[in-house]
Amino acid sequence: MKNHINRFLSILLAAGLFLSMGGMAAAASPEEEVEPAAEVRAAMSYHNNEVTVTGSSGIQITNGTFTVKEFSITPGQDPNGKNYVGKVHTLSNGKFSFEVGRSGSGTVGSWLNARLSGYNDNSVNGDRTTFDHTAGDLNFAFIGDLRLAITAPGYSQGITVTFPDAAFAQGKSGLSNNWWFGQKKGQHTRDSDGPERVLVFGTDTSGRTVYASFLRGGNDVSTVSLEALYVPGVASDRAVSIPDVRSAFRELPINGSLTNIQGFTGNYDSVSCHVQGYTQYDHAEGNRYALLTHSVSSASYAHIVDGPKNGSDQYGFKTYLSDWNHPGGIQSIGDYLLVPTEQDTQAHISLYDLRSLPVQELRRVESFDLAVNHKAGAVGITTYEAAGIEYYLMIVAHLDESNSVYHVYRAPVSGGLENASFSEVGSFGFTKDFQGFGLVTEEGSNDVYLIGLWSQNSGASFADYAYLYQINTQNWTIGQELEQIHMVSTGGGVGTFGVHFRYGAGVFVTQNQQLILSATERNRGSSLAVNDWIN
Repeated sequence: MKNHINRFLSILLAAGLFLSMGGMAAAASPEEEVEPAAEVRAAMSYHNNEVTVTGSSGIQITNGTFTVKEFSITPGQDPNGKNYVGKVHTLSNGKFSFEVGRSGSGTVGSWLNARLSGYNDNSVNGDRTTFDHTAGDLNFAFIGDLRLAITAPGYSQGITVTFPDAAFAQGKSGLSNNWWFGQKKGQHTRDSDGPERVLVFGTDTSGRTVYASFLRGGNDVSTVSLEALYVPGVASDRAVSIPDVRSAFRELPINGSLTNIQGFTGNYDSVSCHVQGYTQYDHAEGNRYALLTHSVSSASYAHIVDGPKNGSDQYGFKTYLSDWNHPGGIQSIGDYLLVPTEQDTQAHISLYDLRSLPVQELRRVESFDLAVNHKAGAVGITTYEAAGIEYYLMIVAHLDESNSVYHVYRAPVSGGLENASFSEVGSFGFTKDFQGFGLVTEEGSNDVYLIGLWSQNSGASFADYAYLYQINTQNWTIGQELEQIHMVSTGGGVGTFGVHFRYGAGVFVTQNQQLILSATERNRGSSLAVNDWIN
């Protein structure tokens, strides 16, 4: 009997060893993922991962859906395949719920980074998220169409907006499950001193473009907040002409009128850096905005500062051109702003859509980037007509004191400014290195004038002059000086730190064809003195 029992036990042990070896062979198969099922079941459990989507400042989200288009989940955290392309998540009590396990992996982080990165420079990553940097380990990430029904100031009857390719992801920060939010074509426009927001683009049920700003960061780790919403009108990209440019220039007063711009943003070094350019912009909603460029030695990019001129807050934005931290003089045209940044003997001219300012964001026009092989200390732009064809005319100044060179670029307006293809048509040397200047077209004649703004050393301060010239649009030369005005400023710092054309200097033509010249002080803190000379 004992021998029979021993024989039986031997058979069982042999069978167990055989099965064990067979299992090992299956696990080693190169065609299958090594993932012992018993271990996965023991380590993995599904969770209802909830993210709140809410509104602020009078914005209410009444309902919404999120339709999955692509996703990445840490291996082993959805063994039952509960998540799939096409799955629709419905907002319930203000929350979306994603049923999936929680285990972080670099695989998911890399997947998200590859989809929400890379404006102009491959080294600038994560710039399409609110956090403006790349993710490490993430539990999961979903990209899909976010559809929200919203009531908001200005949209009291409600508006339904679809934000395509929005992203929700979850990682871990300390003991909390930290959520991420972004969009494939979204833009993190604010500088490092600003909130963790992202500009997101959508379309309403009538097909209109919608600009929205979402916050995730600095609030609850599982809350995404819609901070602002705006439906822009059709963009204007033409310059406003003046009936008689020479008369308008002569009518400018000698003494400037003082405005103190409040809430100047950013921890900007006012010793080695200062305001570089200034102009203005009249938004369709009726607000006049102050627009400034500012160098920042501690950052690898230049800064743009915008905000309502008579408001209490200004907002800082990044140019987002890595290693290009010295911007120049600027001029707006229609709903757009052109910003030059320079280094060594090269420069870029970038384009920004000012219609996004009501949501406290500054849209970068990613289709536009004019790279030039010379410096760009200031830029001016207008539109004019020649031989029945309308053109954008832009002059970019390589400033070098009496050896300055002004390069002339032109593009047909037929394709619109966002897609304009500028080519250099000429250049001229000039003895004045205007820190700011502007181009103005005369109505009827289509003559183009350049108004230059210049500060000369004058003892312990600067003497400020405005000059008027006409540009020859046949051979691209500048004519003799037509007019000159010695401008007197008030306010700001003492002496050379006061309001001068040496700092932010700009030319602006209002919608009612009024000519305004402007200058700022160097920058001393949260208030910035500005003078305007208005005809």
